[in-house]
Amino acid sequence: MLDRRKVTVREIQVLLGHLNFACRVVRAGRTFCRRLALALSGHAFPHHHVRMKVGVWEDLRMWAMFLESFNGIPLTVWQECQWDVQLFSDAAGSTGFGLYWEGRWCAEEWPNEWKNGGRSIAFLELFPLIVAVCLWGAELRHSRVLFRVDNMAVVQMVNRQSAREAGVLQLMCVFVLQCLRNDIHFRARHVPGVNNDIADALSRSQWEWFHELATGWL
Repeated sequence: MLDRRKVTVREIQVLLGHLNFACRVVRAGRTFCRRLALALSGHAFPHHHVRMKVGVWEDLRMWAMFLESFNGIPLTVWQECQWDVQLFSDAAGSTGFGLYWEGRWCAEEWPNEWKNGGRSIAFLELFPLIVAVCLWGAELRHSRVLFRVDNMAVVQMVNRQSAREAGVLQLMCVFVLQCLRNDIHFRARHVPGVNNDIADALSRSQWEWFHELATGWL
């Protein structure tokens, strides 16, 4: 399909069947089936042709890259209480984002075009998670990571590994692929804003408050 501009509904259905079966082992692969499934929308008959879109090609290329290096060993099942790492994140729409994990931290200001409504809050809250797995991927490799996020909608998106907004779904694909590459087993859980004070201080560039809260970890 990577070499074709149009495919039939039936061909997509067959491929989705194979990929959904593979997702029983590679559970994070569900993220990369979403846009292929959406391509079927509005096509009722198996012989109808569907034009392949860039997003679908990107997802199929991900499967191709991953399956070339996958060792065939199913991901380990673990209990939710058995987390190696709990990583806290926060995003302030007018300022930037912050990440905190046992003395390690990262903070950055948003580009001007992202501030004050330039990007959706879901996009901004998910972006720090990508920074985390890219920045600390080697340290988190083969770990079970619990992302503590104070936005419930983003928690649900991460746990479902899917999103409706196109830009957020694209971010989700980058996040999941990086987790797959580093064998990071992940889950998100909501944390009330009052209990997310260190990441909140980082996202708002309140450095004095941050150093006061993080004393003993740094």
